Amino acid sequence: MTLPNTEPGRIDGARHVSEDLSKDQCWELLRSQTTGRVGFVHHGRVMILPVNHLIHRKNIYFRTAAEGLIGEPFARMQVSFQVDDFRMDRSEGWSVLASGPSSHVVEPELLTELWGKAMAEPWAGGGRDLFVRIQVVEMTGRHVYLA
Repeated sequence: MTLPNTEPGRIDGARHVSEDLSKDQCWELLRSQTTGRVGFVHHGRVMILPVNHLIHRKNIYFRTAAEGLIGEPFARMQVSFQVDDFRMDRSEGWSVLASGPSSHVVEPELLTELWGKAMAEPWAGGGRDLFVRIQVVEMTGRHVYLA
């Protein structure tokens, strides 16, 4: 038995196209958003948390507290970072997934550059002055839309 589709904008039987995005398109889309999700394994459990980010020199940066779930275990971990967006009314969306090692930013010159950039404030409370860098090693993106 098939349930009727009640999603707004969904066109049953319409042909969807899925196209891979180029690296340049992926970077552009990463820059177009201020919030993404960082994923990592913590004590054997996959954790996915929203963070406000910025892109600088083809690295992803976000701020967090030095003490806490992200700050402490993040030093030198393999992580993934995702941003996406969709338009329900057009059954269209895109997603970018970047992966690589993370590290705490400790270089004084880089910290000066990062503090000088406009960035959405972290939503979580408390002091969030530890910058974490994700060095992107692998990145893929996909755009799905109606043909």
